[in-house]
Amino acid sequence: MITPVLCAAAGAAAGYYGRAFLPPGVLTRCVMGFLVFYPGITGAARALFVVSSLKKNSAFILLLSSAAIGLFAGLAAGKTDPPSPGLPLEKIRAVSGTLMDDPRSYSTKYKEQAIGTIGTLALQRAKGLGKVEVSARGDVFVFFPEGAVPRLKEFGRGCEVYIEGVFLEGSRDEELAFSAKSTHIIKPAPRIEQFRTGLRVSLTERFSKFTWGGLGIALLFGMKDNLDSTLSKRYQEAGCSHVLALSGMHLAIVSATLALFLKKPLGLRAAAVVGAVFIIAYIYLVGNLPSLNRAALMYLLGTVAVLFNLPKDSLSILAMTFVLQIALQRREGMSVSFILSYLALFGILVLSKPIYGFFRGWTPDPLGQSLAASLAAFLWTAAASAAFFSVLYPIGVIAGLVVVPLTTLFMVGAMLAMAVAFFPFPLLPPISMLLSFLYTVISRIVTWASLPPSLPASNTTLVLTATLTLTGLILFVDRLSRRRLGKRIRTQEGTVSY
Repeated sequence: MITPVLCAAAGAAAGYYGRAFLPPGVLTRCVMGFLVFYPGITGAARALFVVSSLKKNSAFILLLSSAAIGLFAGLAAGKTDPPSPGLPLEKIRAVSGTLMDDPRSYSTKYKEQAIGTIGTLALQRAKGLGKVEVSARGDVFVFFPEGAVPRLKEFGRGCEVYIEGVFLEGSRDEELAFSAKSTHIIKPAPRIEQFRTGLRVSLTERFSKFTWGGLGIALLFGMKDNLDSTLSKRYQEAGCSHVLALSGMHLAIVSATLALFLKKPLGLRAAAVVGAVFIIAYIYLVGNLPSLNRAALMYLLGTVAVLFNLPKDSLSILAMTFVLQIALQRREGMSVSFILSYLALFGILVLSKPIYGFFRGWTPDPLGQSLAASLAAFLWTAAASAAFFSVLYPIGVIAGLVVVPLTTLFMVGAMLAMAVAFFPFPLLPPISMLLSFLYTVISRIVTWASLPPSLPASNTTLVLTATLTLTGLILFVDRLSRRRLGKRIRTQEGTVSY
């Protein structure tokens, strides 16, 4: 069913992502033209409905208005102020500012720069040739030298740093990248950020000595520094890289484990409130990850629905989450994890039930539902995967049926291990043995699943066309089968009443 919030989300997506494909002058004329002709469009629609003797004109106008509001929200969210370093880029030799996130490792290339560790810096000052120093503002990507990484992770997010180096060639106004040659900490982070960083470092040090520790920390806290790079690559080649990226699945496991212990003693509403507080604290500890923020925001909206007895329609909550997230985190909407996260969940919500109808009666219900969800997510992320990576891993549809349940069990065990690690009783060794066994099993499965060849997909338009065509065909067949089922039920009811 089409609702106002779905129309608002569709309009927001059109405005946010469509802005990049329109020159500024054309965009302005389109917006002004829409404002001028909007009353005429709505008036013509009303007249059409009146002439047709239909009574749905008010609903149509509401949907159209919602789409228009979403469009302007998307346009506003897509308009970001470019960084202002204060000097020509080629003359800048040092910058200072606040570290906005946790330094993270990458294994690809960015603007011909071999990536080691990258972070985001909120500019405060820039220093050029001849000791010229000026004020600066905006966010830039910084590639840190390996020698500076331990101290950066020790001081963590929120500290102020002075970095000597140069801006990379090809940096655009809206996306500046700085290659650092030396890094100096000039001011520590606020106390609450120091507590957060200390807790993250403590957890990493406590569990990095275990063979399973790197995977456990990556799955629970998104820190992949100690994760075996070979295992990470195998996950990607098996089409299961989404399992390592913190998202709704991981948050669902954490929240479900928490609810298991809270729901009975506290009740549904109180448990939902406590769970929401825990989720906020968990997001703060993990850091700014777009896919995890999406899941957390959906959880919080679901909690509001429970507290005020509102209907919990998952598709509407997803749409509302999208509008809120691009409004609150304007830059995150262009990230790969953000786009894949929303497309995957949208595909699951729209197509998993129709696809499951094809398997019903042929497979056990849990297997059929998992396979349907996996197929729906793969179908709706295929075009984005083709655009970003030029390759598809169809084996992930099958591999995920085994890897996801095992990973879920592994995460629960890792949470239990982290809980008992602070107890004086020797409870950690047996749990660690179980986790080591699960780690070995998961490693072997993703290794086997990575053997089949990938599918090259450089033509994004072709993949997108196939996605939309298959989606329309699946929905058409599902609607046709539902009509036939309804006619059969009505016929049987008529026969019985006769």
